[in-house]
Amino acid sequence: MYQLLSVRSWVFVIWLVLVSFALYARPLLPVDETRYAAVAWEMWQRGDFLVPHLNGELYSHKPPLLFWLMQLTWLLFGVNDWSLRLVSPFFALGTVYLSAAMARILWPERQAIADMAPIMLLGSGFWIIFSTLTMFDMMLAFFVTLAIYSLLKLTHAGLALPRWLLLGAAIGGGVMAKGPVILLHVLPAALLAPWWLKDAKPGSYWRHWYAGLVFSILLGAAIALCWAIPAGIAGGEVYRNAIFWGQTQGRIVESFAHKLPWWWYAQYLPVLLLPWLLLKPFWLGLKTLNLEDAGLRFCTAWGLPLLIAFSLISGKRIHYLLPMFPLFVLILARAAEAVNARQIDWRRAHHGVIALLALIGVVITTAPWVNALTYRNAELATLSPLWGVFLLLVAALLWRHEAINAQESVFTVSIATVITLLVISSAFFSLRGESFDTQETGVKIAEVFAQNKEVAYLVAVYHGEYQFGGRLTKPIKTIVGLRNLEKWRAEHPDAYVLMRYRNASDLPTPFPYYHHRHKSFNVALLPIDAFLNHPELHKILIY
Repeated sequence: MYQLLSVRSWVFVIWLVLVSFALYARPLLPVDETRYAAVAWEMWQRGDFLVPHLNGELYSHKPPLLFWLMQLTWLLFGVNDWSLRLVSPFFALGTVYLSAAMARILWPERQAIADMAPIMLLGSGFWIIFSTLTMFDMMLAFFVTLAIYSLLKLTHAGLALPRWLLLGAAIGGGVMAKGPVILLHVLPAALLAPWWLKDAKPGSYWRHWYAGLVFSILLGAAIALCWAIPAGIAGGEVYRNAIFWGQTQGRIVESFAHKLPWWWYAQYLPVLLLPWLLLKPFWLGLKTLNLEDAGLRFCTAWGLPLLIAFSLISGKRIHYLLPMFPLFVLILARAAEAVNARQIDWRRAHHGVIALLALIGVVITTAPWVNALTYRNAELATLSPLWGVFLLLVAALLWRHEAINAQESVFTVSIATVITLLVISSAFFSLRGESFDTQETGVKIAEVFAQNKEVAYLVAVYHGEYQFGGRLTKPIKTIVGLRNLEKWRAEHPDAYVLMRYRNASDLPTPFPYYHHRHKSFNVALLPIDAFLNHPELHKILIY
């Protein structure tokens, strides 16, 4: 099957399948995806494309590029909840293609690496999960990869102005995507160029190199300031201080607040590199790698200082590693190619991954019967065993396939991983998808607003989960404490209350008002008097 299409075509086909399944199988996920959609929606409603808002308040946590691109899709296709979810996947696709382009520059005589790297990236579980999520990190990954690609083009094709402009545009795009953190990803490789570049260069070359680097950084800063300066003026002093000083200072303080240990990322790396670490030839290939390879020297200069920096910064999130993931894949592809050239037997290298796929299929197939014996989860009783049967059939077909080289083995494992994760996610959202969908509750809130009534959400922090789903045109009031709610009722006697509680069985019977499962808890929407006059509701309330 691998020979039916070119690598470039297979990349697009696999990407298209991933995106299609994500759009079909799941809604916008709270709290991140729904929050970013809410910010874009409020920007669209206000007609204010400089200063983002969330629930009527200034939103200074992120630059506006993602919100602008969401609105661009609405301009093309009308306001909807599917086109905005294409933004991040398109950046993921661009990153995959750039990884192949980098491989061709780093190892021009080893075409197999450029063939395997994009397929491996698409077939990595970590990448599959985040490539269809509407978040800022995939945009950052694209601009980081574009900047690194620009550095490679500069060293291998000459220090031409268009390439410095491309680097500057990548830095500017990264700043507009997620802030100045892009410099942390790009500068180590750029500054260490005299070490990783294979060919010796005269001193004048490096003077031009570092001058061009400064030019590109200033260009990237100028691109960001084209938004930040007018936005700071329009948003006022509070917003201006937030985007220029407060956010950066706060993140520095938070990052060095010793929240997580230095080895936190290291413990997850083996999991992130699945399924490739399950293939024995990859381990054999890793043993053969050394820094005599100029491409590996570059990867070391790019990744090692970055891993050290991220490990020392205690503010950690697993998705912060997304911009580095193409680097990991390039190293693994180089390792696979090293043993591929030595005629290592790849025919059954994928059997370990296929066995794991079959095991997952068995678990899903038998889960409803096991649950029926233990009576532990009512949702599992409705799980269709056909999801597991399908995985078992796929595993049987792939087990019989014998790969003739590393490229075919990598393709087989990628297909197995993609199918496995798609089946798992489809099965999960067939059970729990409704509890992650905030649109129904948002529509109910919109109906209250349409009656000229207010809504108070009894929660400490509201992330805008219902703003876009309900296409709300005014903010929801957040209130903590019954006394504050009683004071607010004096001004809004006919208002409604949105409350959170743990279990549906906790509601008094009868309960004639709207209630809905939301993730691990429930929400109810009812008149403010009905809430204040029923003390039993106060007891089950969670903030």
